Amino acid sequence: MLKNNKYVSYLLVLVFVLLLNFWLPRLLPGGPVEYITGGGEEGVVFLTEAQKVAMLEYYHLDQSVGVQFIEYLKGIFTFDFGLSINYKAPVYSIIIERLPWTICIVGISSILSIIIGLLAGLYSAWRYPGKTDRSLFLSMLSLSTIPEFLIGMILLISMSVKLKWFPLSGAQTAFLRSDLWIDHALDIARHAVLPALTLTIGSLAGIYLLMRNEAIRVRNEPYIEFASAKGIGSRGIIFQHIARNAALPLVTMIIIRMGALMAGSILVETVFAYPGVGKLLQEAILARDYPLLHGLFLMMTLFVLFLNLIADILYPYLDPRIRTAVKRGELG
Repeated sequence: MLKNNKYVSYLLVLVFVLLLNFWLPRLLPGGPVEYITGGGEEGVVFLTEAQKVAMLEYYHLDQSVGVQFIEYLKGIFTFDFGLSINYKAPVYSIIIERLPWTICIVGISSILSIIIGLLAGLYSAWRYPGKTDRSLFLSMLSLSTIPEFLIGMILLISMSVKLKWFPLSGAQTAFLRSDLWIDHALDIARHAVLPALTLTIGSLAGIYLLMRNEAIRVRNEPYIEFASAKGIGSRGIIFQHIARNAALPLVTMIIIRMGALMAGSILVETVFAYPGVGKLLQEAILARDYPLLHGLFLMMTLFVLFLNLIADILYPYLDPRIRTAVKRGELG
């Protein structure tokens, strides 16, 4: 019964977000036609009255809001939102084309931030209280206050403009003169370094602070003192006892933060002109591209809800105490 209530809450959140998905783009000032004909900040395109009428009719923008909402619901159930207004291509194919680039930098940054954050938090907790712990804590706390777009700008100016170590923008060099796959792979990697590094730095502090606080709590438990009294070495206590027990409550937070990384990629991809889903969302907002916005918001909503669901399912299997409580009906 409690588990069913949890699934109902997910369903209600999904319904609310889908309704918000329909209304938010339409609350933006202007519309697709105004943008194309010069109402936006980009170049001016001249359309005849017949072209305007045909465009409004194709996208049902000449119909009432109720008719537009029905067409929107059809797109949700069929995963077909039609053609993008800006790109004149199916929304599904545009998203699929851009998605691998975002998965690349989000995947790399997730792995790096989790490994570095957990190890740094564990080391800081082991040195608590002391100068090393205070230095790490204050450094990470300061880092958490810096916006990701500012981190990206600093890295871009220092490593691309000044030192010229990495490319300024894009995901790969246009017209790269090489037939070797290794050259293309290295070129893609060089373009992905700064966006991935920006996302890693932006999410590192949160994982570190969670691990540090939980590890300090576990370190004060009686069984840690008992393990030390038995003569178990420092390395064994840290990794076999403190790390194992402190990491369990962090599993759900880490999985949820992966969804936050997807949202954070919007600003990062804009700074580096990286052609991922985040940059695509920014372009769709500027162009008032309703079909593309609907598809992107739906994909991001399903992704975040899926991660939350995985965290809820996985956590009881990692912690027997939670599994026992769920069976007894004490937790939802």
